[in-house]
Amino acid sequence: MENGLRKLIGDRLFRDYHREFLKPKAFNTFDVLRYADYEIRHSNVLAWLLRPADSHGIGARFLEWFVDHVKERLAVAGGEPLQASDFEAANVVVERELDYVDVTIFFKREKCVIAIENKPGPASPEHFDQIRAYQEKLRGKYDDHTVRGVLLTTSPDGSVDIPGIAHVSWRSLHEAIGSFHETGEFRSGDVRAFVRQYLVLVDRWFGLTVSEGFKTLLDDHRSILTELRETLGKEGDDAVRDMMPEDLADYGDALVTLVKESRQNPLQLRRAVADYLKGRGCTTSFSHNPRRTHYWLTWTDAHLTETSRSLAGKDDFLHWGMTFTYHGVHVSFYLYQEPKAGREERSPLGRLREFIQATPINRQELSDYAVESHGFGWYQVYGQELLSNDEFLDTPPSESQDEVLQRLRGFMDSDESEYRRIDDYFRGLAFRPDDSP
Repeated sequence: MENGLRKLIGDRLFRDYHREFLKPKAFNTFDVLRYADYEIRHSNVLAWLLRPADSHGIGARFLEWFVDHVKERLAVAGGEPLQASDFEAANVVVERELDYVDVTIFFKREKCVIAIENKPGPASPEHFDQIRAYQEKLRGKYDDHTVRGVLLTTSPDGSVDIPGIAHVSWRSLHEAIGSFHETGEFRSGDVRAFVRQYLVLVDRWFGLTVSEGFKTLLDDHRSILTELRETLGKEGDDAVRDMMPEDLADYGDALVTLVKESRQNPLQLRRAVADYLKGRGCTTSFSHNPRRTHYWLTWTDAHLTETSRSLAGKDDFLHWGMTFTYHGVHVSFYLYQEPKAGREERSPLGRLREFIQATPINRQELSDYAVESHGFGWYQVYGQELLSNDEFLDTPPSESQDEVLQRLRGFMDSDESEYRRIDDYFRGLAFRPDDSP
């Protein structure tokens, strides 16, 4: 037993797990306001940092770094170089959501436009097509300007080759913002506190190593984890901690958490939920990412299929979905458009995004309904935790299934739930009075 424990605790993946999942949770404004996972908020902060005269107080220093980095990435991509720019505030205009582009930088005297498309996940082929389409549109609109495109994703710099487009990683932005923070560039105490919390948020947002290594950690130490789960079930948390060698006692809490998470079965939970939804007349489909232990379930019902057909001429435009992991269960509502090049604003998706922005689903909770690309044609309209990580840890696997199904049933059946609000909103959009005699 001790050899197995030492091997587990000594594994680099376990040390990563200990560092990322059990470091103390500090107060974070973004978490309190539930803004942590919205792409639109990250684009807002990026635009704020890029404006030389904005309230961050660092002038054009971040803008200069960003333009220099884009020049480097364009050189790697074989794109035409950017000319020298005047970073004086009067020469720079930074726009949000101009012609559907997340962030657009204008250098007035140089007649140069940099279009930035911000994606909350790894780069995918549809993203390349999207930024190319935006470039084409901007060149037509500003025919006397130089236009350059930037795709910002969580994929590392250099991992994606996009001819003529600068691919920039959020990891690089995180490092640059962190450097300005560490060297005291942000002079205001309020700004420093904001940036510190934002850096934590970004680190969590694209924190990939732990989730991708979690399945490997479970598989490599399956035997010892099985023994520990038996101890946990019979004797409780303290019995697991007591099994730790004295020199490894500091890892006791991490070990207990890992054992509790490892006992859950997200694949089995997904199967049970799918059976429940089929019993309600829903049509389900599945996908998963084995490296990150994410299991996805999407579903529609007869009403949603009819609404989808009316809005977009196809059955699969609107979906509800759930994500099952060892860390919790999440429910979302999605729009789906098959990835292809072209002008998004002319598609049902583009028109619907514009309508939702002008006519919000819930005016009291605008931030809950930011339509965000999740890659490969999927756009999330709404999302919430159905069972949080803390709740998952405290729920024995024998009770997890009943708890998830009970919460899902309440979510779908309550007249006050967002499920009903969203369903009513889209059915209202699709309603056509019967004008037959």
